[in-house]
Amino acid sequence: MGSLDKGVLTGFICRLCSEMHRVVLHIYGEEGIRLCISEKINRYLSINVSRSDPLPKTICKNCLDRLENQHRLVMRIEQAAHMLKGQRRARVRRGSYVSLKQN
Repeated sequence: MGSLDKGVLTGFICRLCSEMHRVVLHIYGEEGIRLCISEKINRYLSINVSRSDPLPKTICKNCLDRLENQHRLVMRIEQAAHMLKGQRRARVRRGSYVSLKQN
């Protein structure tokens, strides 16, 4: 019961790489929901998953690791962009912004 409660299944096909794996995580299982797997797939990949589609609802550890790495990268990029925009706005307000445009 233990691993099944967390949504870990054995001997299923991964939705992302379509390979058979001994251990996979159910996208809509307890752990899959906690990790927001379907939302991350739909956001970062050029595919969409839903509970009602007829395709596999499982993901292998390798694909999960890659998906999580992609998520961390995007979060880091978005945080950096937000910080840089904030710094730029602060410089403009202080009048220390230098424009490189030539008239």
